[in-house]
Amino acid sequence: MKISKLLSSAAAVITALTSLAGFPVRAEDALSVESELTDGAFVYEVVDGSYTIVKCTATVVTSVPAVRNGVSVTAIGDGAFSGCTGISEIDLPDSIKSIGDNAFVGCSSLQKITFPARLEHLGEFAFMGCSMLTTVELPDTLTEIPKYAFSMCDHMTEIQLPDSITTIGEGAFYECTSLEKFRIPAKLKEIKPNAFQEWYSIQEIDASANDSFTVEDGMLMDAKKSVIYRGLASIEGDLYIPNGVTTVRTSAFSGCGRITNLFLPESLTLIESYAFSFCPNIKNVDFSEGLTAIGESAFAYDQSITSISVPTTVTEIGSLAFAYNLSAEQAILPEGIETIGAKAFIGCDKLLNVSVPKSVTSIGEMAFGKTYGDTDSTIDVDGFSMSVYSGSEAQKYAKSSKVKYTVVDRSLKNMAFIVIAVGLLLTAVVFAFVLMARGKKSADRGAKKAKKKADQQAAEESYEKILSDGEKK
Repeated sequence: MKISKLLSSAAAVITALTSLAGFPVRAEDALSVESELTDGAFVYEVVDGSYTIVKCTATVVTSVPAVRNGVSVTAIGDGAFSGCTGISEIDLPDSIKSIGDNAFVGCSSLQKITFPARLEHLGEFAFMGCSMLTTVELPDTLTEIPKYAFSMCDHMTEIQLPDSITTIGEGAFYECTSLEKFRIPAKLKEIKPNAFQEWYSIQEIDASANDSFTVEDGMLMDAKKSVIYRGLASIEGDLYIPNGVTTVRTSAFSGCGRITNLFLPESLTLIESYAFSFCPNIKNVDFSEGLTAIGESAFAYDQSITSISVPTTVTEIGSLAFAYNLSAEQAILPEGIETIGAKAFIGCDKLLNVSVPKSVTSIGEMAFGKTYGDTDSTIDVDGFSMSVYSGSEAQKYAKSSKVKYTVVDRSLKNMAFIVIAVGLLLTAVVFAFVLMARGKKSADRGAKKAKKKADQQAAEESYEKILSDGEKK
C-alpha cells in the first residue's frame, strides 16, 4: 500500500516536471527564488536580471566578483561601501557598468582603485572623503564627472580624465588640496561651480587638447577669454585680471596665497562665490566701475585687506563676502547698493564704523558689527557704530542687532537749521549795517545842511555889520 502511494506521488512529481519543461527558463525567473544573496562579503540584489551589490559586510575586501551563481555582477549600489574604512585598495571587474551615489563615500583608507573598462555611470558623491586616494584613472566610456564625485580627496595628486568627458559637475574636485596637475579633456564643454575649489597645490593646467578653453598667464579661461575658471597656486605678487574678462567664476583663485595686490578691469561685471577667498596675502583690491555683484564669500578670510572701496555700480554684496577680513579698517559703501547678505562683514574686528547708503533695502543677519568669541558664540565688535538714514533698512538692522548707530539725515537737518539760523543772523547784521550806513549818510547830509545854513547866516550877519559900521562913519 505504501509502495503504491509512493509510486503515485512520484508519478505526480514527474508529471509536474514534464509540464514545466515546455516553458523557457529566464535568468530573472531563476533568480526570483533568491532575489537577495549574501556570500559573507557582500549583499546582492537582483536588478534587471543581474546582481547589484547593495552592501559590503566584510571588514576588509580587495576585489569585487564579476559573477555570482552564474549571474553577472553589473553594479555597485548607492552607499554600498559607504564608511568602509578598512578598505585600502579595490579592484572592480569589467562587468561593472554603474557605480551609484555615495557608493564609496567616507572610505578614508582607500588608496587605490581599479575602475572597470566598461563603466558607464558614476554617481554623485561616489568617492567623496576618500582622503587617502592618490591617483585616479577613469575609462573612456564615461561622459560626465558628477557633482562632488571626488570632493575632499585631499591626498590626490593626479587624476586622468578621458577625452570623452563633456561635463565636470558642481564640486566634482572640491578640496582636492594636493592636486598638482590637471588636463582638460578634449571634449569638455562645461565646468560647473565649485568644481576646482581650494586647489591649493595646483601647478599645471593643460588645455592644449581642447578648443573651448585656454590657459594664459596661469589662468584657465574660456576660448573667448571672458570667463576665468581657475588660477594656478603659483601666481604671486600683483595680479591683473585681463581687460575683456566679464566673470570670475566660483573659487577661481581660492587658496592662491601668494597674490598681494589685485587689479580688476572695467569689463568685469560679476565676481562669483569664493572667487578670491582664502587669499591671506592680498592687501589691496582695485575695484573698477562696472562691477554689479560680489558673490558669497568672494573675499572671505583675506586677512590682509586694509580698505574696501565698493564701486558705485555694485547692487549686491553676498553673504560672508568680506567675512574675517581681520585687517580691514575701512569699508566704503556707495549709494546704489541694494542688498547686503548675512554675515557680509562678520569677523572684521578692526572695522569700527560703516556708513550704509539709503538705497540698501535688505541687510542679512549679523552683516555688521559682529564677530566670534572664544566659545564660537557671536559677540559685538567693541567700539563699532553705524551711520544710517532714519527709517532705513540700516536703522532697522542696527536696532534689531543692538548695534550703536547715528542717524545721518537727522544730523543733516540739525546742521541745516544751524546754517539757516546763521544765515538769518548774518542777514540781520548786514541789514542793520545798511540801516546804520544810511542813517549816517542822512545825518551827515543834515549836519552839512545846518552848517551851510549857519555859515550863510553868519556871513549875512557879518555883511550887515560891515554896512552898519560904514554908515556910522
